Amino acid sequence: MGWASGMVALVIASCMTAPVMSAQNAEAADWQSIPVDNLLLIETEKGPVTVELNPEFAPQHVARMRALSAKGALDGERFYRVIEGFVAQGGLQDEEAIADWPTLENENDRPYGGEGFVSLGNEDLFASEVGHIDGFAVGRDEALDQEWLLHCPGAMAMARDVDPDSGSTEFYIVLDAQRYLDRNLTVFGRVIDGMEHVQALKRGKREIESGVIQAPEQGDLITRFRIAAELPEDEQPVWEKMETGSEAFEDVKTSKRVRNEDFFYRKPPKVLDICSFTAPVRKAGGE
Repeated sequence: MGWASGMVALVIASCMTAPVMSAQNAEAADWQSIPVDNLLLIETEKGPVTVELNPEFAPQHVARMRALSAKGALDGERFYRVIEGFVAQGGLQDEEAIADWPTLENENDRPYGGEGFVSLGNEDLFASEVGHIDGFAVGRDEALDQEWLLHCPGAMAMARDVDPDSGSTEFYIVLDAQRYLDRNLTVFGRVIDGMEHVQALKRGKREIESGVIQAPEQGDLITRFRIAAELPEDEQPVWEKMETGSEAFEDVKTSKRVRNEDFFYRKPPKVLDICSFTAPVRKAGGE
């Protein structure tokens, strides 16, 4: 890389890291702990993935993840269907094993008006309102009297057949925004760490069996699937997320929406896509 190219890369990098600096400079009061029973730790061949579960929107689906964890049911299973730019799907594949887990009634949305909603601040293509509740990206519609979690990158949701209530043990993690799936499948969590390991998973070919990785090849292994609360206390990770209603959170959004850096001699529109950033999280103590 030449000197000029290196300088351009440096300037671009400095522009992109502005939101991170805002998060780092937030006061301690701007952060809240994530309960360990809402932390799902997925160990994969590519590396660890940490998911925050959302029992407020999808209590039965979160309960299912906790039950699968308690039984070690997904240890040794695989991410068997991974499609570039779409989703990474894993879980049980053996029909007899799946039959032990009753299907769940969908929790694709809930009544409008959840506490703590903070508007994104501009219009959205898919929902009449979008914003955040407790760190999760949310869409809602007062006329429909419904609100729902969004299929942004890192969202974790339950796979199903055609029947809306056929989800059971097979989950997927969104690799790139799939907003047309909103309200059609149940989102119950979001990746807060290790998304680079999800993105590194072995791919299938969408045109062959809808992306299921074909024998003799196999998808990447899930070596352990555990709720953090089940681990010995000294092994439980402690994560915090930024308070959605805090001034610090507004600063993070503003740093993504308003590009005043000298690099931008043509200023981008002051518009923010709900899926273009992740509500900040950190290891406790700012590690």
